[in-house]
Amino acid sequence: MKGYEIFSKTMEELKLTPMFGNPGSTEIPLLRGVKDYVLTLHDSISVGMADGYAQYSGKPALVNLHTLPGVANSMASIHTARLNHSPVIVTSGQQDSRHAFYEPMLWHDLESLVGNAVKYFYEVKNGEDIERVMKRAYSISMEPPAGPVFISFPMDVVDENADYMNLPCSLPNTDLVDYGAVEKVLQLIMQSSNPALVAGAEIDQFNAHEELEKFASKLGIPVYTEPMSNRAGFNSESMQNAGDLPPATTAINLALLKHDFILNIGGEFTLYPYLPSPLLPGKKVVTVSLTPSYKFGEYITSNPKLFLNELNKFAEKKGDFVRAMDNSLTNLVARERRVMGVTYVLQKARKEFSNYVIVDEAISSSLLVRKNMGYSPRSYFTAKSGQLGWGMPAAAGISLKSPRVLQIVGDGSIMYAIQTLWTIVNYNLPVKILVLDNGGYTILKSFSGSFYPGLEKAPYLTFSNDILKIAESFGVESREADPDLKEMKWLAEGNSPKLLLARVPKTIPKLFI
Repeated sequence: MKGYEIFSKTMEELKLTPMFGNPGSTEIPLLRGVKDYVLTLHDSISVGMADGYAQYSGKPALVNLHTLPGVANSMASIHTARLNHSPVIVTSGQQDSRHAFYEPMLWHDLESLVGNAVKYFYEVKNGEDIERVMKRAYSISMEPPAGPVFISFPMDVVDENADYMNLPCSLPNTDLVDYGAVEKVLQLIMQSSNPALVAGAEIDQFNAHEELEKFASKLGIPVYTEPMSNRAGFNSESMQNAGDLPPATTAINLALLKHDFILNIGGEFTLYPYLPSPLLPGKKVVTVSLTPSYKFGEYITSNPKLFLNELNKFAEKKGDFVRAMDNSLTNLVARERRVMGVTYVLQKARKEFSNYVIVDEAISSSLLVRKNMGYSPRSYFTAKSGQLGWGMPAAAGISLKSPRVLQIVGDGSIMYAIQTLWTIVNYNLPVKILVLDNGGYTILKSFSGSFYPGLEKAPYLTFSNDILKIAESFGVESREADPDLKEMKWLAEGNSPKLLLARVPKTIPKLFI
């Protein structure tokens, strides 16, 4: 078999379809046997689509990039896949190795370019490499912490002859439980005066929502969601839900001030911006995770779902925490209705999209998106890196596995990957898009107002685009919301892609301490 035939056969055997990509001349030799290819009109969009697809499906997704230019264009998305713990297999072409000595056009040392943004890199040396490196990459991408891997294919190598060997592909064992630590954790909880739980993205990754809710209910203690989680942390409807932790050290310390023991299950404490306070001084912190970071506290390497199963066998009542009901929301929505405030818009969206997957890239409104739309299993996704231009591609990727996807995006963020609309329309993907248009980079205005007063008025933080005309030019049916938001029901109707623009107030929220 030719190398490119081995590639497509391995791709089909591992069920790595579809392939997401934006090819160039160096990739054409590799693609001759590929039947299921989803084209994007910018390289980074293909990585974002694969990221969303991989997270939602729980399986590796395959990307094809155009050597140096395409990989360079995609580095932010590859970095985001790493932080999101998304098993993305990135492939690219490479110049014909027979004249690499001359450093021809499009040639580059791709390993130096991708660096530590990927878990594994290999440039194929001969036809026999292809099957075995793809299966190795598949396994490594899934090994905790899951993340992107990279394979480079020189143009000449994919025409070499080799045998297909039907090699096995081993998946990593994630059924790991430190049974000796179960009793220790329970003792720490019972001995503490006021314990708390923190839920992280691994709860969603390993489908541990039910086990965590049962544990929290048995104990009667609060559960917070990790700062800036990229996935659903803890069921928003649970009476043990204490809300999201903020990302800055001082704010985290204040939120957890009354707790002397914190059990962090499957989460990381993402910090931003810098504040001089140390993180959780004097607190006993234990993290249960398959991806320990060793940043602070004590770590127990275990699958969160299986560890919680063991904890639930012996858990006893410790507290009587019940979340306070927020009765102010009704009045807030009534006040905001007059100006089409963000909370008012999101409450309308929650009514129509309660059973949808939410992909959040409404950066200055993300806190409100989380609060109003809520968390449930595989229901919320965002970029752990803070990257703009990830959300719409990720929503498109998820829509290949789920018919109900709503992307909530800002008027600034949407422009970073606007070409995604072509892919959404061309493949008739059922993505609904709600644009919160506040007339500029409001997150930067808020940051400037808190730390560099006066700069929030800088002209380069304010702009305007006719997003409706742009969307319509790609063939997306689009409307602007009127004050009663009756168009929200229109947005939810049917399976065709649609976009609704809501012009929300341009006031600058105070998002930073």
